[in-house]
Amino acid sequence: MSISDARLGILLPDDGPDDYEWHELAARQGGESPRFLVGRVSSDGHHSPAALLALGDPERLAPVGRELVAQGAGAVIWACTSASFIGGLEWAREQAKRLETVLDVPVTSTALAFLEVLEALGHRQVDLLSPYPDDVTLRLVSFLREAGVSAGTVKSLDCPYAADSHAADILYEVRSLRAQHPEATAPLLIPDTAVNSLGVLAALQAEAGRRVLTANQVTLWAALRRLSAVEATPWPLGDLDGLR
Repeated sequence: MSISDARLGILLPDDGPDDYEWHELAARQGGESPRFLVGRVSSDGHHSPAALLALGDPERLAPVGRELVAQGAGAVIWACTSASFIGGLEWAREQAKRLETVLDVPVTSTALAFLEVLEALGHRQVDLLSPYPDDVTLRLVSFLREAGVSAGTVKSLDCPYAADSHAADILYEVRSLRAQHPEATAPLLIPDTAVNSLGVLAALQAEAGRRVLTANQVTLWAALRRLSAVEATPWPLGDLDGLR
């Protein structure tokens, strides 16, 4: 099978507008890149721990995943950061494992993709610009710590819903964080797949003055990696270009 015939299944919460960049990826087919199949998972977009635990239940994700596999997806990724870390590291691993067993294709998630990228790059300390409320942000810090990654500077934007994250001026927030911490050198993590970032990776890194890793960037990299297609994408991956 050629790369252009390969298909990636993207499980995505249906809590946002149609200009989520995953929908644009799915629409921009052609050339030497895999096809992207987006499956919408029912969600109200609420960034509360209870809502996120319910959203990340494999029983909720599996039916949509089966639809993607039926359409030919050779790998599936749960493209939601918060509902893949909210229960902790072992919960996240079990979530992916259960889906992989049910779907019988490689499966991972955005939270696990962050860890995969940090391992590949050799980073054990990061800073965090989190769109989430404080309680959810603390869950992410704990998740990272469980995986042996320490978070230094942590800023929460306190967005109660995914739509609020999507509407945030992320370039402004990165610029403000740099003004507050001009000497920072640790990679800056920006979670939440509701934040469109793939088209502005170079601008984000320029504003930050250091490596920036975003939810959609690491999700795309990890998904393509499962098809051995990291270099075959219509979107640049920034610092992850060519990283295998």
